[in-house]
Amino acid sequence: MMFTIEDAQNHPLWNDQVELETEMRSLGIARFHKANEKAKEKGQETRIGAVRRLMDDAHGKMVTAIEAFMAECESGKAGRKHNAYHYLKAADDVDMVAYATVKVMLDAVSSRRSLTYSAVLIAQSIEDELNYRAFEEQHKAGFLKAGVRAKKTSNAKFRAKSVLGTATKLGVNLLDWPQRDKILVGSKLAEMYVEVTGLAKLTLSRIGTNSNQYTIDGTPEVIEWIEKECKAREWMTPQFMPTIIPPRPWTSPWEGGYWTNRVRRLTLVKTPNRGYLEELANVEMPEVYTAINALQNTAWAVNGRVLDVMEQLWVNHSTLGSIPTADDEPLPEKPLWLVDGMTKETMTEAQLNEFRDWKSSVVTIREKNAKAVADRLSFTNMLAMARRMSEREAFHYVYQLDWRGRAYPVGVYLQPQGDDMQRGLLTFADLCPINDQTAADWLAIHGAGLWGVDKVSFAERVQWVLDNEAEILASATSPYDNRFWAGAEKPWQALAFCFEWAGFREHGFGYLSSLPVQMDGTCNGLQNFSAMLLDPVGGAAVNLLPADKPQDIYMEVARIVAARVEKEAGEGNELAAMWVGNVKRKVVKRPVMTLAYGAKKFGFTDQVFEDTVKPWRQHEPETYPFGKQGFEAAQYMGALIWDAVGEVVVAARQAMDWLQEAARTVSKEGLPINWTTPTGFLVQQHYKLRDMKKIDFAFQKVRVQISMDKGSEKLDQKKQASGIAPNFVHALDASHMMRTICAATIPGVESFSFIHDSYGTHAGNCQFLADTLREEFVRMYSETCVLSRFKDDLEAMLGEGAALPAIPEKGTLDLAQVLESTFFFA
Repeated sequence: MMFTIEDAQNHPLWNDQVELETEMRSLGIARFHKANEKAKEKGQETRIGAVRRLMDDAHGKMVTAIEAFMAECESGKAGRKHNAYHYLKAADDVDMVAYATVKVMLDAVSSRRSLTYSAVLIAQSIEDELNYRAFEEQHKAGFLKAGVRAKKTSNAKFRAKSVLGTATKLGVNLLDWPQRDKILVGSKLAEMYVEVTGLAKLTLSRIGTNSNQYTIDGTPEVIEWIEKECKAREWMTPQFMPTIIPPRPWTSPWEGGYWTNRVRRLTLVKTPNRGYLEELANVEMPEVYTAINALQNTAWAVNGRVLDVMEQLWVNHSTLGSIPTADDEPLPEKPLWLVDGMTKETMTEAQLNEFRDWKSSVVTIREKNAKAVADRLSFTNMLAMARRMSEREAFHYVYQLDWRGRAYPVGVYLQPQGDDMQRGLLTFADLCPINDQTAADWLAIHGAGLWGVDKVSFAERVQWVLDNEAEILASATSPYDNRFWAGAEKPWQALAFCFEWAGFREHGFGYLSSLPVQMDGTCNGLQNFSAMLLDPVGGAAVNLLPADKPQDIYMEVARIVAARVEKEAGEGNELAAMWVGNVKRKVVKRPVMTLAYGAKKFGFTDQVFEDTVKPWRQHEPETYPFGKQGFEAAQYMGALIWDAVGEVVVAARQAMDWLQEAARTVSKEGLPINWTTPTGFLVQQHYKLRDMKKIDFAFQKVRVQISMDKGSEKLDQKKQASGIAPNFVHALDASHMMRTICAATIPGVESFSFIHDSYGTHAGNCQFLADTLREEFVRMYSETCVLSRFKDDLEAMLGEGAALPAIPEKGTLDLAQVLESTFFFA
């Protein structure tokens, strides 16, 4: 039965729930104002949403004013041109100058800054940008290297000093405007800003007894407008938390989630597109509502034993299990010989090398400490939420969908789709007995996977647990002294398993288990593509077919690539020779995994460079084989992986190409792409191409986008095509998940730990879930051809006589074999 508003109001914890939702609102308001005050303190008020709204209009007015000023200076009228003219003419970028001015002025809209100080900041910002561009133009390699190094700090002044210092060493010709001229240029731009935007005023203030200065202040009207806008926005970002009674069931796109209006009302689908939500309201999709409400009704609890261990280790300043350091790492002491006033020119070569090593160490440790601060805050917030929720016997999560139908829990710090720590801290509130060996084996299979033992048969995984049972039980008995759990790939979930396995071993069959036991799809995007085109080759590679051991598509692709490398190295290819013996599974994993989600050959190159080449060079320089050809090596490997994966999943590549061609055809007509998933969910892919003016800042790598036509509804045809394959397959994996939940609830399964392509429930229900998810997958792809249905939906949009290319031919895969495939989800 559906949990109604009457049920909620009669619940013994109703008043507590109302208080909790009131607190969510209050915490959100406090966080909102704290962030705004911090932005003001740093002179970065353009980070405040209300202030950012002023930038577009102010930018356009400044562009017009600067162009008019330049035109007047060039009109030939008698009189001396203003000094600012020559600098602005040389800058030759009105948009950049206007943006720099608007940002400096709005960053201090509610605080008083002297005109002189603001003028210097404006001019310095322009000069720095021009110098970054000169650096990039005159010494591309040095610029890129300096940029990578500078990105390690969030301090803008340090970044500028670091990059431009490097440019000077490399002999780049940099601008160095005299201070007087900076004041003249900046003052002129500030004057224009005051005159044309109406957002600021000049005020004459007395300093001391004999001097005055001009300050720039936001006008009272603007300050009042910002305050009202902030007041209107403050309630929009509540600090969402779990509910302590079941959430309000979703009955329409507008009704569901939290119970009161004390927090911002959520919508079923996270989207700003109200028209799309109104369309959804007219769609019959009972499976969608059943599935998301089942996720919301899942009762969770905090695993108190895991929480105790985590807190104790934190108190003792341990970093076991990736707990962040409690204290900053001390900075290295400077060399004893380094005295104040000493310059590099007076250092010996040995001193200079020692000085550089010391400076490098200081920068590295400062970066580590900055990251540690963020990690520490996140960790302590998680602990606080876990400790708070541990006081409740059960709690629940509100869920929302994205526009493809994927489900996500709402909440911060602690939630079932979080990282290993968060998931280790959560367990089901409801208990389910382990009554037979099958259920016990599922618990063991889950445990082995947490240590990375998941490429072998189920029997071997169970045996691995039995072989290591002494260590597992010792970890449960004394996790501080016996740290076998900490060596797992997912240590905190592994610790939770140790406790659960110890409980089962102590009580035997009939043990009431609460641990979520997960089973994961094998490269699930490719599983879906192989099924829709009945591809026997790709299907075998991703475990759609029965086998004695799990098939590993990543190893298969790595094998093909390694063979090609050996062959080409023998033919004299230098890049191939560098890769010989180094083509590991992890090199190809992310490219193969992301193929189904739209990754292209150039994306493969970036992934190899980021995941393999850079870490290798940084952490194991003594074995790094590529020298200065790291990117070239990544390009070579990315191309090989692209070709190799095409040999394994030919049909998937064909399906993705067809989807992109279909998307291009529809997009050319200016239409969004609408289709209905197997659960009846209406998907609408509508990437807008807003009419924007883009200002590229060379060094900061910031693309500042100034809206010029906020009413534009033009489609981004390129993104419509590139996004269709991943979005189509995400909608299908969401449908599979929803159908599985609906089928599982019929016999009474009530606890679900689902994360897209990872399905979990109690060990006692795992075999039923495993059977159900296979049956629903086969049913979904046997009932109808999802590509044909998609084609029909698009042709209906295009109108009479419209025809899309024929869908790719299907293969000979017998989908019924999925029912017998042990490792389809495992």
